[in-house]
Amino acid sequence: MELKGRVALITGSCGEGMGRSTALRLAREGANIVLNYGTHRRGQEIQAYANRIAEAIRGFGGRAIVQQADTANEQQAKAMVEAALKEFGKVDILVNNVGGDWDIRDYTAISFEHWKAVLSAEVDSVFLMMKYIVPGMREHRWGRIVHIGLDSVLQLGNTKGVAPDYCLGKAARAWMTTAFGVQELSKGITVNCIEPGPTAHMTFEDALKAAGGDYSIWRQRERVTCHDVAEIIAFLCSEAGRFVSGSTIRLPMF
Repeated sequence: MELKGRVALITGSCGEGMGRSTALRLAREGANIVLNYGTHRRGQEIQAYANRIAEAIRGFGGRAIVQQADTANEQQAKAMVEAALKEFGKVDILVNNVGGDWDIRDYTAISFEHWKAVLSAEVDSVFLMMKYIVPGMREHRWGRIVHIGLDSVLQLGNTKGVAPDYCLGKAARAWMTTAFGVQELSKGITVNCIEPGPTAHMTFEDALKAAGGDYSIWRQRERVTCHDVAEIIAFLCSEAGRFVSGSTIRLPMF
């Protein structure tokens, strides 16, 4: 398997979207997975769901741990990385999937507290995760970092439905991709960004089938799904993606 023995930490990976599909897809390639969730609206239910994802990963032959951490909080982010290192000894792959709230309103109506919270989730979390994970990647001279962004250009054209703080945070991720992607490549680390629009919902069962290589349902899709994003991430983490760095990959919104 392409990623056998690698360790992937995926933020925001215990929900029903791209994080979950990415965790399952990388597990199929042999990676061990650190699942993450922070403050979640589903309360205690999220732990049971996270355990379900972890069990599916083990079904692919990998190992998985679940870590609750607010990735925009330095102490919690650092503690999660330390737990991953204690369990697996390294982190080879970082997928910055977690983000802020999408709240459509005129920018003059946004409270300063909300503005700071969204930008912290979008930007500070990426900085903190890279701060504590990249040194190990540099030491091993191998690393794959993928940010989940947003096609801000198209969003800005939609003046009736924009969350400006959210879009600004995603634009910052695109800048970090370009800057750090060039800087880290000589150290064996790639940094890339995927900018999907809204993605179609997949049931747990359909996501698991697609991750396992049963594409019968997935091939019937009429718009971008979470598994489309997961497939791109799997490519970027593979040997074929070794020299792809500083790139932003856009997926159509519709």
